[in-house]
Amino acid sequence: MLVGGYVAFRRPNGRQDGTLQLFRHNNELRIIRENHPNFFIQLNPPLPHSDRPFHPFSQHHPFTHHAKPHDPPVRHRITWHPWSLGWETVLITHGPVDVSVSSMLKELMVVHRWRAVGGFTQSPAVVVRGGVHGVGGILARSPHAPLNGCSDKLTLEWADGECVQEHVLTSSNDPFIAWISFVIPQGNQDVRVTICTTEASAAGVPQDAPFAQRFTRTAAKVRRLPGSIDFFVFGVEAP
Repeated sequence: MLVGGYVAFRRPNGRQDGTLQLFRHNNELRIIRENHPNFFIQLNPPLPHSDRPFHPFSQHHPFTHHAKPHDPPVRHRITWHPWSLGWETVLITHGPVDVSVSSMLKELMVVHRWRAVGGFTQSPAVVVRGGVHGVGGILARSPHAPLNGCSDKLTLEWADGECVQEHVLTSSNDPFIAWISFVIPQGNQDVRVTICTTEASAAGVPQDAPFAQRFTRTAAKVRRLPGSIDFFVFGVEAP
């Protein structure tokens, strides 16, 4: 369990948005130091969901099959208001389950960076069948293991059964943040693949140019990934 350290959320204008820190409040384990009664988390929640007895690419739910004793799966209801009004909680039936406590902490940092700070550009979504281009193998691997060439991985499952993997393309040495997402909606094995980046668009390149031409350093990191990921992500774009 990650306990002791903390992350202070801050916007570019200096505004403070609370502190991300594991702590106990009465008999609850909480993670956001703000005056809100529902910022608690549930360790080792029941899995799989009752309406989805099997994972799309595994007969065993990967969160429990690959669970780490000291970094277990966790359910929470915390999110950032889409209009930057602060931290809030979703309905109890809408909260996600993260593969681990550490993955949840990183997810919340990404949520704050995305909604409160901004600056991201997202590639056009590409939908592929789960067994095509090796995507099934990507999603069937351990939910803790990032792709070769990626620095980290966030894995979660929403209450409606939608499964999400985000493989971080960048490291602390890069001047921008980027990741590639694989999302499986409930009820099918189609996978929606997108890339998000804070890289500045290349100078002189039109705004309607293909994503790979506008964000060359992000595209270069995608092209280094194993398999044919770059083909099905960039191959459908106009030259």
